[in-house]
Amino acid sequence: MPRILGMILSFGSSGVFPVMSDKAPRRDYLTRFQQQGEIAMAERPLCVRLPEDIDGLMREKENRTAWLRDAIMEKLWREGHLPERYQSLMEQMEQTAD
Repeated sequence: MPRILGMILSFGSSGVFPVMSDKAPRRDYLTRFQQQGEIAMAERPLCVRLPEDIDGLMREKENRTAWLRDAIMEKLWREGHLPERYQSLMEQMEQTAD
């Protein structure tokens, strides 16, 4: 539902019309979360909250998105839940790590 339509529909319950934000939109609003590689990504990003100290460490990483993707793939691989099409990538990574 478009944002303005949701605000109009909610008007009746509060009796006060909500004010839209005065903030300028993010500069990357057209490209944020868009497909960037060969593998199709999910439509919506997955988010997670972390303990403050771990969050701080992650935010210091230069490319934390790629790091988190690699960590998730590795965990799925170790648990035996990684889809078959990614198995060769993980095996290559393991060989280069040795």
